[in-house]
Amino acid sequence: MTLPLELGVVGFLVAALATFLIGLAKSALPAAATMPVGVMALVLPPKVSIGAILPLLILGDLVALYAYRKTTDWSVLRRLTPWILIGFLIGYVFLDRASSREVGYAIGLILIFSSFWELNKKRINLEIIPWDDRAGPKKTLITSITGVLIGALSMSANASGPIMAVYLIKVRLPILIFMGTTSWAFFIINVSKVPFNVALGLISAETLLFGLVMSPLILVGGLWGQRLIKKLNQDKFEKFALYSTLLAGLLLFIPR
Repeated sequence: MTLPLELGVVGFLVAALATFLIGLAKSALPAAATMPVGVMALVLPPKVSIGAILPLLILGDLVALYAYRKTTDWSVLRRLTPWILIGFLIGYVFLDRASSREVGYAIGLILIFSSFWELNKKRINLEIIPWDDRAGPKKTLITSITGVLIGALSMSANASGPIMAVYLIKVRLPILIFMGTTSWAFFIINVSKVPFNVALGLISAETLLFGLVMSPLILVGGLWGQRLIKKLNQDKFEKFALYSTLLAGLLLFIPR
């Protein structure tokens, strides 16, 4: 496949929308961050989409870091890092052995779960994770499981945002620290995934050309989000994005 020329007009426009949404989500609407993953996997072969979208996610992370780079709780990231690396290895083995169709199904399942979780998290009050503020085996176990899930889901589908968000909410970070910690976490995670994606052949000259063509839309989405976030009805937009993510996840199960 020669990207982006073989997408066709409709495919190119859909990919452009997904790219714009990456910038928007990274800078202002974290709950919408999984939507572009599903949309991109609808117009590209799912396995190819993982490598094609990764440079765009990194650029989106840089846009977010510009706004939140000074508000980070590094102790949280240090606790998660070794477990995320273990998750990376699990995700890498899956990508190495899975077909593009199997990757599509995996992305679909992750998107369905994450959108359902985000839509219902207030009703279930996040009690799936029985958090304990006291240091000890229980807290270590929760941190290790969370880190492995973040690494595995990020490597295999670029879709670990909901798990990270749940963990940081349980840690009770203030909103600016939450945004800064999330921004740095995903920038480091996404940059660390580049060698793995190159080794798997998911990042190539073609996908880099695709990213170069699409990259201005990341900046447009990020700047637009930062300027208009106060004017948007965030709750309605996030619900629209989450239902769209759910739909995209379901569509990935339709044979193409």
